[in-house]
Amino acid sequence: MNNDNDQNNTEQTQNALSEGLSALTDYYLPDGMLMKSIELFAKMKGNVMELDSTLVNLAKTSGLSASELKQLTEEAFRMGDAFGRSGTEALSYITSASEAGYDMQQSLALAGEALKMSGISSGIDSAGDAIAYLQTLLGNLREHTVFASTINDSLAGAAKHGSTDFDTLAQGALTLSASADAAGISFAEMLGLLSGAYDVLKDMDQVAGGEIAIFSKLRETHGEARNVFDVLSELNGVWDSLDAPSKDAFASSTVGDGQKEVFAALMDNWAGVESAVSSALNSFGAAEQANADYLDSLAGRTAVFQNKVEQLSAALMDSDLLKFFLDLGSTGVGALNSVSEKISALGSLGAIAGGIMSFKNLGRANHTVVPL
Repeated sequence: MNNDNDQNNTEQTQNALSEGLSALTDYYLPDGMLMKSIELFAKMKGNVMELDSTLVNLAKTSGLSASELKQLTEEAFRMGDAFGRSGTEALSYITSASEAGYDMQQSLALAGEALKMSGISSGIDSAGDAIAYLQTLLGNLREHTVFASTINDSLAGAAKHGSTDFDTLAQGALTLSASADAAGISFAEMLGLLSGAYDVLKDMDQVAGGEIAIFSKLRETHGEARNVFDVLSELNGVWDSLDAPSKDAFASSTVGDGQKEVFAALMDNWAGVESAVSSALNSFGAAEQANADYLDSLAGRTAVFQNKVEQLSAALMDSDLLKFFLDLGSTGVGALNSVSEKISALGSLGAIAGGIMSFKNLGRANHTVVPL
């Protein structure tokens, strides 16, 4: 008789749990998302371990105290939300900047711009690459970290002009920046020269390499004190008055036979050069808009949701709820029976479920408590 009662109690418990989870699924997680969510929760242990490893590396380079690292972790999660990356990824960007020799305030600023660049770019997509790119470009331009936002805006703004995409323009800028700075050319002017010639030749290696040689030749001819962009603008006034044979001779005599094709591309498309310069100069907020477009994409939304899961993981580092989710598949009814009180103690399952609904565009205005 006792065995029958125990079996009945077990069946009743299982039925009640099944009904409760079914209600939770209907209320919070349409389309069978509950099990997918539990699978995500099961990754919490890995999230916590990865976060811990990243913090250890950051502690070594920054010398921050435990409380400062905690505050920095919270900031990293906010950055993750803002730029469509996980909090741990944001911390890795901060760590890369710190390892590059920047103080913490500079590291935070540079990491934010590097995260933004990674969202916009398809090729510069890791902490090391993005920080190294910005550090090299800032060094070539002899600019401080605050200029990193101008780099992103100008690249994004100029990339909307003509046929040059963000990554191609970024590649050319890295190659040409030191020579352009030595030639007195501003960042916006340099982007215009790259974009204008690329529109014609469709080969950024040829364009950037040719413009390095052109800048050097014109500095020798017109003096190192002159802004080479102004010199090129003046030469364009002459170019437009020449016939085809005269243009060929003029190009050869001005920059040499080896670079006359790139020079001709600049002269023939000088209106495109000036238009791209204008786009770069009036690009404030262009990178923010490009980042917003990324955040609205599937990749961006997925990354933001993963960041939310990581935030929950961090919050549960000392909680037995983490153990509950990790043991969900092996502890059976005994663990499942305690789910209600554990969720009540956490008070955030509804928030995570709401995040999943928002992620899937399934939000519903309903605040009734679902009994388990």
